[in-house]
Amino acid sequence: MPRLLLFLAILGVAVIIYALIDCIMSKRHEVRSISKPAWLIIIILLPLIGTAMWFLFGRPRSAPPGPGRPARRHPTAPDDDPQFLQNLETKRRQQAREAERRRKEQELKAREAKKNKGAEDGDKGSGPAAPGNAAGPVQGQTNDDDAGPPNTDAGRPQGP
Repeated sequence: MPRLLLFLAILGVAVIIYALIDCIMSKRHEVRSISKPAWLIIIILLPLIGTAMWFLFGRPRSAPPGPGRPARRHPTAPDDDPQFLQNLETKRRQQAREAERRRKEQELKAREAKKNKGAEDGDKGSGPAAPGNAAGPVQGQTNDDDAGPPNTDAGRPQGP
């Protein structure tokens, strides 16, 4: 018999402690009948009766989620979170735009380098022919390369 009383006493203390923790952890606006501090005082002053009253009249009801109160679903994995997926898509687009911008900058630099190289080669004479430097003599000019040494006897008759 003493063992049974000891077991019931331990069980009673465990239920009282559970009721106190349950009352403390419940949200203030969900507690029924009286205020939350009043329930704590009742459970402490009248342990067995206060605990029984808490479970019957004060404890918040756990309403099953139904059409009036839908359960709030949290994503279980990042792939299920639409905001996370939207952030990934935004980052992907930004990276694609950045890569395209870099590619265009490199093309522009390559064109400018080619243009600058062509202008430098044109200054050295290997570039496109400028007017007056054509392959043949311009009208009224002689081609000095094919003429040979200048003729100093221009006005004298030749031969014996």
